[in-house]
Amino acid sequence: MFTECYCTQFRRSANALTRIYDDALRPLGLKVTQLTLLRGLDRLKSATYNEIADELSLDKTTISRNIKLLIDAGWVRVSASDDARYKVASLSPAGARMLKDAEPYWRVAQNQVEKELRKYLKRPAKTVLLDALEALQQVGIDS
Repeated sequence: MFTECYCTQFRRSANALTRIYDDALRPLGLKVTQLTLLRGLDRLKSATYNEIADELSLDKTTISRNIKLLIDAGWVRVSASDDARYKVASLSPAGARMLKDAEPYWRVAQNQVEKELRKYLKRPAKTVLLDALEALQQVGIDS
């Protein structure tokens, strides 16, 4: 059903994108939300849950809940920090392998999205889409 509300349209699009990536990653038993956490940890190397939440623009409770699944799968290891109130997470060797194994599956989904967007864009889909999404994220931060 059509609506001119950008927020509703973006939320619907986000759900559709999630399905595309989840379908592509299914052979690995991985969801895009889990891949996002693994990629964030790979960038950060070692981080508290708060740092991960900031990196991924998610709330800490979402991180805690989702990171537990990665710990249970053996993809993330957690240790205490100097401050006992915080846990520090990092990729385990199995997590690093999963991240590497997931790359071609993620690329399939990424290419599918780019192919669809090329129909509507004059510049490369990746450039236009990432520029637009970064601009929208900044508006959300600035408001």
